[in-house]
Amino acid sequence: THTQRVEELDAIVRYAHRAGHQLGVHITGDHGIDAVVDAFEAAQTDAPRPDARHYVIHGDFASPRSLATLARHGWGINMNPGVKDAIADLMDGIVGPERSAYQWPVRSASEAGIPVTASSDAPITYPDWRRGVASMMLRESKASGRPSGPEQCVDLETAIRAYTSNAAWQDFAESWKGSLERGKVADICVVDGDLAHADPHEIATMPVAMTVFDGEIVHDAR
Repeated sequence: THTQRVEELDAIVRYAHRAGHQLGVHITGDHGIDAVVDAFEAAQTDAPRPDARHYVIHGDFASPRSLATLARHGWGINMNPGVKDAIADLMDGIVGPERSAYQWPVRSASEAGIPVTASSDAPITYPDWRRGVASMMLRESKASGRPSGPEQCVDLETAIRAYTSNAAWQDFAESWKGSLERGKVADICVVDGDLAHADPHEIATMPVAMTVFDGEIVHDAR
């Protein structure tokens, strides 16, 4: 039954939380996401832990209530912007235009105070951060070019942080990666163009001029 499944979820989360693990739970759909976030909170209440950094993976229909709870406890959410523009028109017919427009509410999550991260969900979409950044800024259907939930668009800085500093934070690795600072690992992708001022439609096709991994140049297109 539904109650038994929720109880089992709560028990699993509570066990892992008490053991000191960070939980990253793959879940989609509003009720499922609410159940996971509620399980996080119940485990935290039962065994308080500072800075556990649990996070929801996908979080496509994360409710305002769940977003507020994640933010309040300093937990995260990892979203898939490339999937959004791939299935926007399809989802209109499945859940209706209003709910479809809300899917992957990156701006709501960010404004709630959650350090949003982003991933491709490969092989569902191609693992290319440029496409993910453009998708978060535009939220345009690949099939029709129609905007889907433009009120959930974010600026370039928010989108970039989802792949850099926020992603490092999610990994408990912000002390050594995620930003360009002396003493941190140099994992850098350099694009050929003015990323800061580019039309978001151009970002996905900006050529990669150089890739640096751990301080070593591993790709140089010059």
